[in-house]
Amino acid sequence: MMTVLQVTAASAAPYGPSLLQNINFSLRAGEVLGLIGPNGAGKSTLLHALAGGIALDEGEVQLNGSPLAASSPIQRARALAMQTQHCALNFPFTVEEVVLLGRMPHASGQAVDQQILDEVLQATDTLALRHRLYTQLSGGEKQRVQLARAVAQLWRAEDSLGRLLILDEPNSALDLAHQRMVMECVDTLAAEGCAVIVATHDFNLLSAHASQLLVLQEGRQHSHGQAREVLTPAMFAEVFAVNVVVQTHPTNGSVLVIQ
Repeated sequence: MMTVLQVTAASAAPYGPSLLQNINFSLRAGEVLGLIGPNGAGKSTLLHALAGGIALDEGEVQLNGSPLAASSPIQRARALAMQTQHCALNFPFTVEEVVLLGRMPHASGQAVDQQILDEVLQATDTLALRHRLYTQLSGGEKQRVQLARAVAQLWRAEDSLGRLLILDEPNSALDLAHQRMVMECVDTLAAEGCAVIVATHDFNLLSAHASQLLVLQEGRQHSHGQAREVLTPAMFAEVFAVNVVVQTHPTNGSVLVIQ
């Protein structure tokens, strides 16, 4: 499978002090990377750097084999979508209008975009919200709509040679059923060749769905690998200063972290 994202010696200090130092990893089409670390470890900074919102001081990010910094806005928007923790959208758009913003980079036509809209609304459990005003939604509903907007941007494989979806704490305001729905969307896109990065504090959710995990500590790359290699009592003691028990999940066989 092609390499969608290649990060080499990435370091960034956008506000003065260094927030990222020497980050290295790659992500192929269809792979899911789980990004974990304590609050303030640099997760959101790294995600914004990968999306092109924060410039690197050293190193390079390549998207589909080309430097991200040299790509045009339209090239980037066709290949990369991001759901951020907070969205400051205050215009009274309907949910449909917000989700269709994700189709703006593509010249796929109204009929195709309408079909994608219907499919994405169904996949993100926002179908019943389609005619409501975004500004009148609850926090969890807004979060699902922003997920739908990002997913719509990358829904079709033919829209880009390689696709990268970045999700920053997508489950923070969601109930258990909708947390599972988010990961089902991730699995669906990954199965169709989209590379995905998910930052969350739910280690067990990532363990069951992520191909690899990356742990940040104070802006540095502490560890990187498969869940069984990364989610160890020693890592939790060193990075999170907590003692945990690590077992095997009784039904799906993934790593189960018990605090």
